[in-house]
Amino acid sequence: MSTRHRKQIRFCLIFLCIATASLSSFAQNAQIKASYDYHFFDPRGIEQYHDYVLLAASDKSMFYNYHTLWLDATRCTKDGEAWYAQTSLVIMGQVMGKSREEAEAICESSGTGRPVAMYVVKEKGKFKVWDEVYHEYRKYSEDIEERDWNIAADSTKNILGYECILAESDYHGRHWTAWFAPEIPINAGPWKLVGLPGLIMEAVDSTGQHHFTISGIEISDKAFPKVPEPFYYEKTTRQRFLRLCRYRYDNFQGMRDLHFGTDAPRVSQEKIDYETGKPGFDLLETDYR
Repeated sequence: MSTRHRKQIRFCLIFLCIATASLSSFAQNAQIKASYDYHFFDPRGIEQYHDYVLLAASDKSMFYNYHTLWLDATRCTKDGEAWYAQTSLVIMGQVMGKSREEAEAICESSGTGRPVAMYVVKEKGKFKVWDEVYHEYRKYSEDIEERDWNIAADSTKNILGYECILAESDYHGRHWTAWFAPEIPINAGPWKLVGLPGLIMEAVDSTGQHHFTISGIEISDKAFPKVPEPFYYEKTTRQRFLRLCRYRYDNFQGMRDLHFGTDAPRVSQEKIDYETGKPGFDLLETDYR
């Protein structure tokens, strides 16, 4: 990114922040659109990569996966759900007799899979979260807690041409190191990482299991999309949802029984061993106990 482009973004963001403060109608539109790579190790110890989009303004942000949003919105329509059902039947035939790796590759390339299930919307002092674990759909709201960030102004890192400052804080059971860009004066970042005087460009937890890195940023006037709900989302709390996520990896057969009923076919021990979380794993948030 050129110096001229960075200055243009900075000027536009400062102007938009001032305008938004005086014109409430701007609140429904984003000021920036940022792309993030999320690198993590799942509970089975498998290295994973997901991509996310962050739409952000001075008083609102939305963190989501573009394909998941598209697929969920498509399935909210009659024709879209018919396409999904027909395509899924074709995919089921293609994966019959394939190895787990081959089947996963076919499913991932079909367009019918949801790369990630999570949506996070920040507004009016709250996070609103939509998420899923083993076909169980949940949504909850939580107050945005104040963060005690320790800013190290003398520690900097260049990210996409911006001089970013290091900050550290504990949040929901993990210790995070983040780099934020004062040149982009928006209180936003990946996932639920907020509370700094500039956009959070990169963040990693102390174990190295979870790592968010910005891959692109641009000015945007895109309206914040509504989170589509093609499924029934049961209202819950953050801790109850996290406990359900942990149960899924501690008791895979029990999770299947919860979803399908106790008369569901028993799974093999090999399958249980594969799906069970490995020793030492924990969730992105660990304060649910």
